[in-house]
Amino acid sequence: MKVQHKRIHGKLLMITGIVHIILVVFPGVFGEQFFQFAKNIFFNINNGLLGFPLFGGTINNQELAAFWFFYAGPLMFMYGQLLDSYEKKNGYIDKNISLVFISVSFLGAYMIPLSGMTFLLLPQGIYMYLRSSKVS
Repeated sequence: MKVQHKRIHGKLLMITGIVHIILVVFPGVFGEQFFQFAKNIFFNINNGLLGFPLFGGTINNQELAAFWFFYAGPLMFMYGQLLDSYEKKNGYIDKNISLVFISVSFLGAYMIPLSGMTFLLLPQGIYMYLRSSKVS
């Protein structure tokens, strides 16, 4: 039996993605790196493979973190749109989807405990699981 719930899971993830993008421009978060990227018109923002120690380079952790923080925002937004569309069509989120979301969030929370993955994504995944329908 399908349980109809108010659609919220995709919207929560879209909001998380938007907040990610907004935070990236703030000084003290990644604002300095973001504006440096902008000066380069977001092209060739680091050395890529040539920055790997294997090739004699060094990785600039701040630039790398800024890039992934910024890049993750649109990805979360798009995944949120997919979740919202799925929930709109079916009236629920399948348990399999919520379990994958929890697994990915748990891995990120394990690797970076004091992060949004621990305090936002993992609780969103658990909430999604609690409201999800049985495995189809």
